[in-house]
Amino acid sequence: MQNMFKTGTWICAALLLAARCGLAEEVVLRDGARVNAPVLKQSDGSIVLDLGFDVLRIPADEVLSILEERQTEGTVPVDTDRLYHIEATDRLSTSDAAERYAPAVVLVKTAAGLGSGFFLNKKGYLLTNFHVIKGEKHIAVTQFLRAGKIMRRIVHKEVEIVATAPFHDLAVLRLKEFDTEITPVVFAPTEQMTVGETVFAIGNPMGLERTVTEGVVSQTHRNFGGILYLQVDAPVNPGNSGGPLFNGRGQVVGIINMGAASMEGLNFAIPALHAKYILDHLDAFAYDATNPESGFVYPDPPRRPGKFSTDQKETEHVR
Repeated sequence: MQNMFKTGTWICAALLLAARCGLAEEVVLRDGARVNAPVLKQSDGSIVLDLGFDVLRIPADEVLSILEERQTEGTVPVDTDRLYHIEATDRLSTSDAAERYAPAVVLVKTAAGLGSGFFLNKKGYLLTNFHVIKGEKHIAVTQFLRAGKIMRRIVHKEVEIVATAPFHDLAVLRLKEFDTEITPVVFAPTEQMTVGETVFAIGNPMGLERTVTEGVVSQTHRNFGGILYLQVDAPVNPGNSGGPLFNGRGQVVGIINMGAASMEGLNFAIPALHAKYILDHLDAFAYDATNPESGFVYPDPPRRPGKFSTDQKETEHVR
């Protein structure tokens, strides 16, 4: 027992020393712990960190993200094998957060209409709603880049459908070719949301590009069709679908996907945890254009006369 205690004490001391060193990478674990140390080796099975006097091997499935050494909060993390980034950030004003992450939001356009989306990483992967691209193969993504006082619109027409999750109304796209700078969003380390918490959305309602709207979380668990949604009063309209919902720290906590057609301030977002689950199991949702069941949507069962249904125009997708 005494040897085990000494060993445990040594490991804790090593982790504490590494965390205080402020070295090259910061490794964020699933339980919230952070270790600052250079990464010696990274594989599918584990990540090996250099503690200086020894090495520490961490199972890969226990690692949430690997971040660059940061002098200030909010620095965008480096790319890892994970398609998205999780980062703890300081609270920001809506204007500061919008300025920082607005370049991550794009316009997604098909022959049938338009919606919004946002970049997940610098490799060109982005997320949007499934209903925005449903039944379409030719997709254009417009990226907005500011150069001084000039706003450049870069239209990417070589866009690949990577994965679709119709039940969750999510789709993953990828730019096949691009030579522009990409600003990805960051997700929150935890999914804790509270009623009354300030949130804001960035999207393209009615094609009005880069529109920012602010509101609060009206309800954290609103059940529609077996999925729990975030209910918000931030104004959204057709064209906002697929756009990110941010919290007061500039972290994505949801994806806007529907709102009440004839009411104000009654809008809904898919919680970010659904998006992260799909991204963590991307192979299971992989899109195959040659497979007629790829992106298959189960038809709704017949409704009883007079029974309330969220499909009967009370709540509609805001494509």
